[in-house]
Amino acid sequence: MNHMPDTLTLTRKIHEGGNVWSFIFEPSTPLNWTAGQFVRVELPHDHPDDEGTRRSFTISSAPHEQAVQIATRITQSSFKQTLANLPLGGRLNLLDTPAGDFVWPATPARPILLAAQGIGITPFISMLRDRDHRGQPLAATLIHTNLTPDIPFETELHAQAQAHPELTLFSSYEPLTAASLSQLYPQFATHTIYISGPRMLIELLGPPHNLPASQLKQDQFPNYAASAY
Repeated sequence: MNHMPDTLTLTRKIHEGGNVWSFIFEPSTPLNWTAGQFVRVELPHDHPDDEGTRRSFTISSAPHEQAVQIATRITQSSFKQTLANLPLGGRLNLLDTPAGDFVWPATPARPILLAAQGIGITPFISMLRDRDHRGQPLAATLIHTNLTPDIPFETELHAQAQAHPELTLFSSYEPLTAASLSQLYPQFATHTIYISGPRMLIELLGPPHNLPASQLKQDQFPNYAASAY
């Protein structure tokens, strides 16, 4: 007997600001994941462009929500245009179980710095929701840069910071780079740094920072230019 592929069925769309939309899906079978992990999906459609019919998305919902929330910028790619026009009840094929090690450390050895640009905020939204739900402290500094005034999840981030005094929130409209990070938060080198956004890991590993790889984690989104975050 052939096994029918697991699917995600669209139940809701939310405009998060600018060209960022969230899509809420119900999985065909219960799905387990750890906050911060990603999922690979397929959206078959006519005349796909060179980027194809498959994508990886960080899950922005927390595991207790059960529904799978995907937040993304709607670009002109055939995949994103098809996703934007997907009707309620439309489906994505689930290619794998959620995966990834971009998750909150079980026993933090250093203070935690979360740094995101634009849509790179999605894994941190999942982490904050998850820890809040489980009554765990949100002891971290979160730096969120956005290149436009339409900041995705801005209201939720400020609500979390207000509810959790141990969470410090910094916002900026400057691109996320090692230089901007050092200006916003000069003591960053003493922290475990989670970076979700454009590639800056090499900047931090090399001079003048020379941070050890064990101190850094990066969640880089494929098919995103730095300016598109």
